[in-house]
Amino acid sequence: MLTETLAPALGIGRDDVVALLSRTIDLSRPEGADAAPTFDEVLADFQQLALAEGTSVVIALSNGAHLLKQYFAVLLSGCVPVTVSPSTSSARITALAEHLRAGALIAARIDPNRYGASTVHRVGAQQAVRLSMGGPEGAYRAGEVLMLTSGTSGMFSACLHRVDSLLRNARRHSKAVGIGADDRLLISLPLYYSYAIVAQAMAALVTGAGLVISGPPFNPAAYRASIERYGITSSSITPTIARQLLEIGEVLPAPLRSLAVGGDRITPEHVSGLLELNPGGGLYLTYGLTEAGPRVATLAAHHEPVHRHASVGLPMDDVTVSLRNTDADGVGELVVATDTALLRKVGPSARQPLLGPGSVATGDLFKRDEDGYLYYQGRLSDFVIVRGEKVSLYSIRQAAQTIPGVARCVPRVGQDDDGENCIDLEIHASEPVLVTEVMVQDALRPLLMRSERPRQITVVPLVATAQHK
Repeated sequence: MLTETLAPALGIGRDDVVALLSRTIDLSRPEGADAAPTFDEVLADFQQLALAEGTSVVIALSNGAHLLKQYFAVLLSGCVPVTVSPSTSSARITALAEHLRAGALIAARIDPNRYGASTVHRVGAQQAVRLSMGGPEGAYRAGEVLMLTSGTSGMFSACLHRVDSLLRNARRHSKAVGIGADDRLLISLPLYYSYAIVAQAMAALVTGAGLVISGPPFNPAAYRASIERYGITSSSITPTIARQLLEIGEVLPAPLRSLAVGGDRITPEHVSGLLELNPGGGLYLTYGLTEAGPRVATLAAHHEPVHRHASVGLPMDDVTVSLRNTDADGVGELVVATDTALLRKVGPSARQPLLGPGSVATGDLFKRDEDGYLYYQGRLSDFVIVRGEKVSLYSIRQAAQTIPGVARCVPRVGQDDDGENCIDLEIHASEPVLVTEVMVQDALRPLLMRSERPRQITVVPLVATAQHK
């Protein structure tokens, strides 16, 4: 059986997946719902599609055990999964499938006419169609995985990885944040992001930890209730979620032991606040990027002095870093050397970040202190010249996100009537009644230099926006 012959190369087999699913609680399924198809049933259904080994398969599903079943069924059948948001339009899925040469789509419900297909196949409780743009044969190999980036490289670009290297990254991350077989992890981030699928789902697979799968969307009250009801000991969140929790200001309930924050930098003030919200547990700040497989560095903030709360810590085991093209202040682009790096970038005009095998040019600017701790300074693309001054969009983002009620800030570069660069801000507000354009403008005035001040501010409710990776 193909599943068994692939297991040694993949680093996992059918029994590992079944064991993980037996330790998984799926909050997406209503209580009293009919029994879900087993993993073996999903695997058998998928293999009836008779896809050639190495065929890439788009999975557009919401969070839940059903997504993990489909993901591992694709892998163990010798195909190459790529997960996308379930809200992705058919037009965008079609374009993505053309760029990635995908041979099938799995979703909850599918109108085959939108994909030029005539037959819908049942795969477990979900549906699948074969896509005509699949191939060419040899584009991918069994045991490989495609992961979309967070948008910095274009909406149709993806990173090609080996699943065994992703599992290796999951082991290193688990060690860095102290995840073990006695833990129970809460997944509240989208499983179509590398942070959740590798640092949480695969971390549970390789450590023997239990899983509870929730959202998105994130709800602070439901989050707290899940920790108490299901005995959650480990949770990973984004800075956006962290700011929501800090605005509420309630101490996180036991038995939460480990809280990890990744996806973007968090301010030292917010680090101090999170330590107060989780006084009996650990707080881990993590840095990573999909190209690196994905996690790179970790700071155990609860063990570090306050002056290091602006840092993302030290590289994980067997990961080395360096800075190139440093300026007079010691700021340079971070280069990551790791055996979990991507194989290559896939997609239209995809910029190849590999400087050599296992060496990734991140596009992120960092400083290092004398002890090797890394301090994020922004992206290479985060700098723009406004009225002759070099302006950091990252600094503007961070300043705006210190304002109470502001969950996220998205700067956009435009041009004024004179053709000069200017900056507009889109503010995602968790309290849109309190957060107004005038309020944000007044709060930013003392924080920003004249060249950094926005031309226009637009406030939108957080509930209308998608969670950032």
